[in-house]
Amino acid sequence: MTKFQLRQYVNAFKNGDSDAFRVLYEETKSRAYYTILLIVKNETIAEDLLQDTYMKVVDKIHTYESGTHFAAWVNTIARNLALNHFARAKKETLQDVQTDEMLFGRSESTAENESYLHQLMEHLDGESQEIVIRHVVLKEKHKTIAQAMHKPLGTITWKYNEAIKRLKKVANDEEI
Repeated sequence: MTKFQLRQYVNAFKNGDSDAFRVLYEETKSRAYYTILLIVKNETIAEDLLQDTYMKVVDKIHTYESGTHFAAWVNTIARNLALNHFARAKKETLQDVQTDEMLFGRSESTAENESYLHQLMEHLDGESQEIVIRHVVLKEKHKTIAQAMHKPLGTITWKYNEAIKRLKKVANDEEI
């Protein structure tokens, strides 16, 4: 489908045409689904987040700026929802670990390490966080990350290296 045709369907959908939404959904769902799946690594969760993505698209269609790439807008919503889910899941795991430690008195605290890592990650912008999470936690290669984020490989590698430098500086209490 051409950008012009896509734009016509977006305008029709903004004007209340539910058939236009079905076309837009079919045109953009695969890319959104695989973006989510790359982050959460769970098909069931990815399907739920895909549904949440399109609920948000319906709810926020009035904020979509005509003339911009609709599929990229949908994909950004999908990616953000997946990253938010990933962050929430990590927090829930952190809470479970802390509860276990209180109940069972573990001496090795991964909860402290995870909390510290979470605090460090707050010093990065969203895109850098995604790159670091994908590479370090999800063990994705820079090439895979570049393809998923539609960025040049050199940009991803540079952003990753800059993010790691920044995290090291923060960890060593150096000024940034």
